[in-house]
Amino acid sequence: MHVPEDSVAARQKDLVLDSYTNGLLYLQLETELKQKMLSGEYAVGERIPTEPELCEEYGVSRITVRRAVQDLVDEGLLKKVRGRGTFVAVPKYVVGIGSEEDRGFENLSRQGMQMSYEILDAREMPAGGSIACRLGIDSEEPVVYARRLVMEGDVPMAIDDLFVPARDFPGIIDLIKQGSSFYSIVKNVYGYSFGNEDFTLDASMTRGDEAAVLRCTVGAPLFVLRKRVLRSDGRPMHYSKSVIRADRISYRFRITHDGAP
Repeated sequence: MHVPEDSVAARQKDLVLDSYTNGLLYLQLETELKQKMLSGEYAVGERIPTEPELCEEYGVSRITVRRAVQDLVDEGLLKKVRGRGTFVAVPKYVVGIGSEEDRGFENLSRQGMQMSYEILDAREMPAGGSIACRLGIDSEEPVVYARRLVMEGDVPMAIDDLFVPARDFPGIIDLIKQGSSFYSIVKNVYGYSFGNEDFTLDASMTRGDEAAVLRCTVGAPLFVLRKRVLRSDGRPMHYSKSVIRADRISYRFRITHDGAP
């Protein structure tokens, strides 16, 4: 379809920023780019136009474009990827460690996250050596194993592998399959009180099988969180290993003045 030249010219004129107003050009460009992100024209995870493309579209210099883009990177709204370009950043959430209110992924819902669990596996099996040691039980004693995909909306955030002594949690497989969080099940169904918690947090990179489940690139940064939680009577409640997308989650640690977490 032929578009009249005067229509094209008018559109280009509308896009060019006004250098005769009191507003600084880079701030005008920031506002324009933010509006496109809010409207969904630039979708989350999508690459925005290159510097030359933005210069041509808005009639500004590269210095102006670089300043506007860098400010948006500093705000966490854009993310630069070397060799690939600049992308609309995926929202990042903070998970706390060190207080009851921060336990697990539950506190993410208080940050506006639409959190849910997709159950990938849930079954009873022998504990085996390493899990038995962490749970303080015999290696032949049964444990309930559950693998869950932690979701924000339809975007995967983490793969969570959970192990609990089967004798202490009768019927928990059915409860897990209903999609409830483990800690809400512990509190509302079994009535156990929480004791000490041990954490190990490592940095890693995504393997091929993990990338397929988490829908991210192979080699993307990950957190690997290993956690053992005790009951108030000192008996192990559960052991878990969570593989977490580092582009979606940050960790915050709370330490009291006496050095206790």
